[in-house]
Amino acid sequence: MAKTPNHLHKYKRVDLSESKDKEYLVLKCQHPTCSHYVPLHLAEGKLCECNRCGNPMILDKAAITLAKPHCKSCIKRKKTADVDTIAEFLQKTGV
Repeated sequence: MAKTPNHLHKYKRVDLSESKDKEYLVLKCQHPTCSHYVPLHLAEGKLCECNRCGNPMILDKAAITLAKPHCKSCIKRKKTADVDTIAEFLQKTGV
């Protein structure tokens, strides 16, 4: 019977390869007393802790590609209001 962890894993992507010829990328838990890791090709769909907000999240393909996976609500997007303001300013100045 598998032992259940007493915490949600908080992953960081690391390379466990011994040579520089071939990479072996895994997601390793960052908690100091935890030695858990999972290969990237098996990580999709796993429950873990977001590296930014700390809430539980499920790993998807987009999150797996990040060095420190975070949830979709923590993604920082450019504000469209700033882009609109700049475009309006440039039209007024005739540039």
